Amino acid sequence: MRVKRVDQHGGSPAAAGRLRAPLMLALMLVAVAAFRIHTAQYSLWYDELASLEFARQPVSRLWSSWMLRETNPPLFYTMLSGWIALVGNGDVVLRLLPIATGIAAIGAAFGLGRAVGDAKVGLLAAALLSLSALGTDLSQQVRGYALAQLAVLLACIGMVHYLRLRTSGGLLLYGIATLVALYTHTTLALFAGLAGVTMLWLLQGDRPAQARWLATNVAVLAGWGWWAMISVRQMTMPVTNIAWIATPSWRDSVAMTAQVYLPFYADRPGLAGTLLLAAMFAALAVCAVRAARPEIRLLAVVTIGAPVLLFAISQRVPIFLPRTLSWASGPELVLVALGVTRIPSLLVARAGGILLLGLSAVGLANWLPNRERDHWDQAAALVERHRPSLVIVGDDAVALAIDHYRADNGQRGPRPLVVQSAGRERWADGLYAGSHLSARAVRDRLRGAPCAVVVGWGPFRSPMLDDPSVAVEPLTHDSAPSVALIRLKGVHGICRA
Repeated sequence: MRVKRVDQHGGSPAAAGRLRAPLMLALMLVAVAAFRIHTAQYSLWYDELASLEFARQPVSRLWSSWMLRETNPPLFYTMLSGWIALVGNGDVVLRLLPIATGIAAIGAAFGLGRAVGDAKVGLLAAALLSLSALGTDLSQQVRGYALAQLAVLLACIGMVHYLRLRTSGGLLLYGIATLVALYTHTTLALFAGLAGVTMLWLLQGDRPAQARWLATNVAVLAGWGWWAMISVRQMTMPVTNIAWIATPSWRDSVAMTAQVYLPFYADRPGLAGTLLLAAMFAALAVCAVRAARPEIRLLAVVTIGAPVLLFAISQRVPIFLPRTLSWASGPELVLVALGVTRIPSLLVARAGGILLLGLSAVGLANWLPNRERDHWDQAAALVERHRPSLVIVGDDAVALAIDHYRADNGQRGPRPLVVQSAGRERWADGLYAGSHLSARAVRDRLRGAPCAVVVGWGPFRSPMLDDPSVAVEPLTHDSAPSVALIRLKGVHGICRA
């Protein structure tokens, strides 16, 4: 009689093997969470401060036509509002929400990799996303990008299950995740469109499955209808929040796609990066046309189609940025992991995986100390150090930002005076309750002010800095936001330092 072999821990070798991948994933997620929290201790940047201001609004306002001022949908702001009510609004505490979302996205990448391959594919995809500078960047921003990436990965899992099993559960997961994506970032309409058309193609020959797919997408479209109408109205407005985005050339588009899809996260890919991206797209095109398994075709079409559609649409309405393509990096990394693990030679496959992980780690290490950031906390400390009688800014958005950090640090002193710059941040209009004065009125106040400070950011530069009657002494150089002391020429100023 044969006796089933049992290991010393009371379980079979097969059961131990099944537990190995989830255990490795759990350890990976704990390590990534610790790293991202530890490296998240820096000032919020301008867009994150905008998120904070929206999260402070009543939820009923966020889900009304008041949101015409903002191009991003209200779901993330609503979630952030609840998060702030629970844990507060410190910089690191705020970032815990997107960090948790990014960690969940790594788990979803594992799930999608296992769905299209096996646990090895899932672990490699999760590891690549864990070491991704882009993934780290998205999950440390108090914005909706990490949530968008998570939603896309979950929607892809739902589509893969529906392609394989034709289950209503797959449709339900796709529908909910896609609706979340659409209410996280408007550009996710590209994903919904790509997924909808590609799935119809892949389901050809199965009319009942196509009908259920169409019905699901009609329901998603109906659920998104309110924000779709808001977006259409925004497009007809003379000034929008995205007017600053430039129309990309094909070289710009290649560079942005390489930054998102390649592991080293470089601003400019160079010749080697461009050739590598071209080779990747050629392989993906072959997969989209010739792959035997429909789920591989689906992910290939999404990966190729996202930058192509962004480039085409941006010729009329510029929206192509690395962050508007970032949601497509999840499916792309899963396909890369699948391709590496399917190399016939085990030695070559392992070497390929190690190389990709090494390049990702190098990209992360290079990005981390040089990442783009604003120094609002330092600007607020600089203002406090000089104890000015007047604090002057060029827009409501700048006033809200510097006010937040001064209040957060327990600083006292005069509230900012807004002397409107040539540019105006539409989303912030009416949110700042402080004084709005003309340049002439501020000049009158400067006569009796022994110390005045001007704080600016980007295009929102106070016109007082260009006033010929004013002497300017910059306190910051090549950093954002800018801080400068000003006084009327001929009037002696006294500032504490």
